[in-house]
Order: sequence, then structure tokens, then C-alpha cells
Amino acid sequence: MKKNIVTFCVSILLLTSCASRKVDVSKTETKTSIDSTVISKIDSTSEINKNVYITENTEELEIKPLVDSLPIVVNGKSYLNVVLRYKKQNKVLVDTTKEKVSKIALKQVSKTKQETKNIKEKNIDKKVNNFVYLWLLLIPIGMYIYRQFKNKLLL
Repeated sequence: MKKNIVTFCVSILLLTSCASRKVDVSKTETKTSIDSTVISKIDSTSEINKNVYITENTEELEIKPLVDSLPIVVNGKSYLNVVLRYKKQNKVLVDTTKEKVSKIALKQVSKTKQETKNIKEKNIDKKVNNFVYLWLLLIPIGMYIYRQFKNKLLL
């Protein structure tokens, strides 16, 4: 009877093992290289017009004495024996210049980009182990065996 119980327990232990699992590891390396060149041509023409008008108005009054004996009154001031010279000028200065400026430029831009990506993926596939629940069956079986031994010893 003891041999049957021991073999039964050993067989249950062998049947209730850990779940099997598969591990899949994949490593991927991706290299990306980008070379680009951009040539841009810039043509620009600008025209500058200057229209400047400067107006100058000048008035000159020159009082010069001729003989000291006769008085002359100008703007409330009295002058004796003078010669008057009055000069009025209007000057207009005009500046109408035109300038043309042209610019031609070539611009070249080179760009190089290298990129490396390392991707590591790990997938674990674990199957469910239902034999773990067989341990719960040992409780009623153990109780049954205990009662059988108890009944045999007491009789």
C-alpha cells in the first residue's frame, strides 16, 4: 500500500511540471544614408530713384553810407546818406539720379545624413500549465489515505 502511495505521488510530481516557454530574439540593424545637394540661383535687380528737390530763398539787404549828411529811415532806424542794395535769390537744386543694381548669386548647399537604428525584439511565448491544479487533488487523496491508516490502526 505504501508503495502504491509513493508511486502515485511521484507520478503526480512528474506530470505537474513547469510550463514550457519559447523565447524568440531578433536583432535588426537598419542603416540609412541620405546625400543631397541643392543649388539655388538668385537673380535680383533693384532700381533706386532719387528725386530730391531743395529750394533756397535768400534775401540780402545791404546798406552802405555814401555821404554822412542826409538821414535815411529803414524799419524804424534812421541812416544818414546811405546806398541801399537789395538782392533776392531763389535757388532750386534738383537731384534725379537713377541707379540700377543687379546681383547674381549661385548658392550650393550639400547635406549628408547617416542614420543607424538597432532594434532588438524579444518575444516570449509561454504556454499555460494546467497541471498545477493537480496539487489540489492531493488534499482529498491525503485525507482519504490518512483515514484509511487511522481506521486500520484503531481496529
